[in-house]
Amino acid sequence: MPRKSRKERNEISLRQIYIKGKSSGENLSWEALFHALPKGALTLEAALVLPLFLFAAATILSLFLMMQVQYIVGNSLDLAVADTALLREKTPQQVETLTKAAFYKELAVQRCPLSRIKGGIAGFSWEDTDVDESYVDASVTYQIKFPICFFSINAMKISDKCRIHRWTGYQNRGADSKGETWVFVTPTQSVYHESRECSHLKLSVKPVKVSALNKGGRSYAPCGHCAKGEGVGSIVYVAAKGDCYHYRIDCSGLKRTIYMVKKSQTGGKGPCSRCGGKQ
Repeated sequence: MPRKSRKERNEISLRQIYIKGKSSGENLSWEALFHALPKGALTLEAALVLPLFLFAAATILSLFLMMQVQYIVGNSLDLAVADTALLREKTPQQVETLTKAAFYKELAVQRCPLSRIKGGIAGFSWEDTDVDESYVDASVTYQIKFPICFFSINAMKISDKCRIHRWTGYQNRGADSKGETWVFVTPTQSVYHESRECSHLKLSVKPVKVSALNKGGRSYAPCGHCAKGEGVGSIVYVAAKGDCYHYRIDCSGLKRTIYMVKKSQTGGKGPCSRCGGKQ
């Protein structure tokens, strides 16, 4: 019977080591248990698992980016329809055209990453949009590209819809039959506005880095609503023609609740310095 060499005798399986240690009552160390593993086995397993982990992390990140695009598109559509639904004097065809223009403008204002949309700015379909004298039914369909092609599928089709009743009430911005003028007011402002399109009422909000906040010759003060008891982060929000910076995008200082009232019912408010009846 041939003898086993010393090297052969040292090559013992994990099961043999475990049984031997169990019978002798010894506490086996990790070195002993992994003694029988080939050299480099753990490195090989790590090399196989790491790409799978990176692929899973990239997929999850891509899902968040896709959700961001969908949110911006849906929010832009809602804002566009909310504005054009007030245009009672416009024909349905004009309202539809203005809704599309306002939608694309909002995409630019909110910096929508169009590179993730198949076809870019031309990748939106308005096929199911319908505007009549009573309602604005806007519908956009588009495809968000996947970072990696799955079984010949490289994009996901998404549809966003918004339906708002068109304004059917009194809309004469001049004087009524009694000679009283209609103006626009908000609950928080101390002035009234002659124009619904005044920049004080229609805010254009953009994110700004704190390090670049007071550059360009403009000086901003903290908002009196959202800045109380809050710690400033790396990004704040400012309006295009405002003089305050805001910590939160949902701050009430960045929103406008607008009422149309007679000038005699403004409670002593003065005229806006921007519109002032000139727009």
